[in-house]
Amino acid sequence: MLQVLDELDDLVGAVRLSCVGLAAEIGLAAAGGLGIAAIGAAVAAGAQATLILSAAIVLSVAAALKIRGSQLPSGR
Repeated sequence: MLQVLDELDDLVGAVRLSCVGLAAEIGLAAAGGLGIAAIGAAVAAGAQATLILSAAIVLSVAAALKIRGSQLPSGR
């Protein structure tokens, strides 16, 4: 009986961890989209080129780090 409860606990933990990971991925995509929209709005409003360039660099570095993180082995 304890083994069954342990397996159910493991299942609940795995599902919870998957949901947290999925929420993080959705959040990253939303943040990236908002960043791109903010850069577009700054260009349309005529903001300084240095500010627009720095925002684009930050967004590019964040995307590169995310891609690099997804390519690293998970350690299993």
